[in-house]
Amino acid sequence: MAGALAAAERAAINGTHIEAAWSLARRAVRDTCCLVAMDRDTVDQIIEDVDDTLRVMPRSESQVFPLLSNNFERHAPSGSTDRSRSQNSENAVRKLKQWYQDSCQICATTLFLPSPRHRYSEAAHIRAREHGGPDLTENLLCLCPNCHVLFDAGAYVLTDDLGVVDTVTGRLQGALKRHQWHYINPDHVRHHRHHWTSRNPGARSTGGSTGRGRQ
Repeated sequence: MAGALAAAERAAINGTHIEAAWSLARRAVRDTCCLVAMDRDTVDQIIEDVDDTLRVMPRSESQVFPLLSNNFERHAPSGSTDRSRSQNSENAVRKLKQWYQDSCQICATTLFLPSPRHRYSEAAHIRAREHGGPDLTENLLCLCPNCHVLFDAGAYVLTDDLGVVDTVTGRLQGALKRHQWHYINPDHVRHHRHHWTSRNPGARSTGGSTGRGRQ
């Protein structure tokens, strides 16, 4: 690392380079210790913070600023587990709604409200919290209130390739809208589908696949 710093400055390795290299390495170790204790959504948020900072950084070589402070208190788990979970949940919901701009993943409806809120959508858990469903984007859908109620009640279920099935009629409603960055955990999808189709023998589902590729 000291060699890389020296090469970047076209200078020989000296004590200043070694000190700077150790400073970076020390910070990397400490930051890594913080990161390994976080869930993936929190780490993704940190990466987005760095990306946002880079976009506004001056390009002059004479101006160098730290990308992030060395303090991860805003992201790191706090002493209160409930407070940490609440923050992680809020981060996941905010990111989900930003991806879809509050457009429903099932019916594509966007509800527009008077300012200052403008738009409204709801984050629906695929695997319910009471069944151990996490507050992560891989277990969340951005839905309008109507589709949220239908999904939570088992009137809508998802196939393995993310087709939306109306269990009352057994008809395929179409493919779930999915942002390119939105990974959806198939285990949560199967859990939700199995939970409702096993509870309601009259429910009709096309099963694990629509025959379509994921969209």
